[in-house]
Amino acid sequence: IALCVDAVTDPLMGTISDRTDTKYGRRHPYMMISFIPMSLGYILLFAPRQDWDMSQNDLFIWMTLFTILTRLGMTLFDIPHRAFGGEITKDYQERTLLMSWREMIAWVAGLSNAFLGYGIFFASTPEYPQGQLNPDAWFPFALTGAVIMVITVLYSSLTTKDHNKNLSKWTGAITLNQIIKELKIALGNKSFLIFFFGNLFLSLAWGLSNTLTLFVNTYFWEFEATQIKYFLPIYLIATLLAFYITPRIVKILEKRTIVLIAIAGVGFLSPAAFIMYNLGLTPEKGSLELVLFISFFLVFLITLNVMGIMVRDSMIGDIADEVELQSNKRQEGILFATVGFMQKLNAGLGSFFAGQVLNIINFDRSNHTAEQAYTLAFVQGPMTTVLMIIPFLIFLGYSLSQRRHNQIISSLK
Repeated sequence: IALCVDAVTDPLMGTISDRTDTKYGRRHPYMMISFIPMSLGYILLFAPRQDWDMSQNDLFIWMTLFTILTRLGMTLFDIPHRAFGGEITKDYQERTLLMSWREMIAWVAGLSNAFLGYGIFFASTPEYPQGQLNPDAWFPFALTGAVIMVITVLYSSLTTKDHNKNLSKWTGAITLNQIIKELKIALGNKSFLIFFFGNLFLSLAWGLSNTLTLFVNTYFWEFEATQIKYFLPIYLIATLLAFYITPRIVKILEKRTIVLIAIAGVGFLSPAAFIMYNLGLTPEKGSLELVLFISFFLVFLITLNVMGIMVRDSMIGDIADEVELQSNKRQEGILFATVGFMQKLNAGLGSFFAGQVLNIINFDRSNHTAEQAYTLAFVQGPMTTVLMIIPFLIFLGYSLSQRRHNQIISSLK
């Protein structure tokens, strides 16, 4: 349901921010107020307690309302923020560096949040050896996350507002017919359509795998929360490696080539540990040796995944330049709205299809079978590889090269 709301609010936010004209620029007015719905929705999402005596219908309504509120706050910040980044520079390689910084900071922030969870709030106790199953730990975790959101959103918004002075402003009439005409040009762009559908299927594949990760780690590999947190430094190392490699490799290879390598690499590595398990080559379940064994594959998998994200984010800025050449309008907002929506789609589709998998096998956390846990590991591993074939084939058709982009920038001048 929340994802259906995003399907409306994300492109709407992109369209509105493209056409906003204030002394604070096109993007910053929305970024500055986004922390209000974002933080409130996030806190209230984790507020319900067992002693509230809520029915399943009550809980469903509560979760739906505050998931929507949280995502609305994310929309208000994320889409204008991405569009703002796409406007700052039109240089093909510099844009990749900028988006690499953005993605690196986002991953470090996410990992820090995960560390707070697994390292502090979800620490194992005698009553809850798997601390993430402790119901009393979630609200303090949410409250801490909300405070961090408020601080970082305001810091980012206030420290970048002076960069609006030299950016483009919207000109021309703002009528429904004109908006529809301009959106058709932007969303009908060939490069954009390839990017959109490639990311759509990537969101399905990676979202499903990512959503099942906690289930697989907990019920198949039999890790405790204190062991799962050991993966966090691996994610951090991989993110920093991607940040180091991506701006350099884009000077050598085309962005399309890097994306294809990233997709192929993720598809190849996703089932590696599962295959090794079936060959009898993995350490004992629940052991520290197994954590280290999986980490070896994980560091390469996450590095390639983050590299792909960094490059794809910079592609949207290149596409915006091509759209400007076709329509004489800067429409980063609506184009970057697709990226923001895809990230939510990643979680939304992942949760939906993971839920379907859990329902199909009748998975019960407190009374699951070894066969059910094996099925989850199979879906998270080999099934991800199969699903990665589709976006790989789609991105083969992407043709906005550096040479073509340089020609576009020369024409715009």
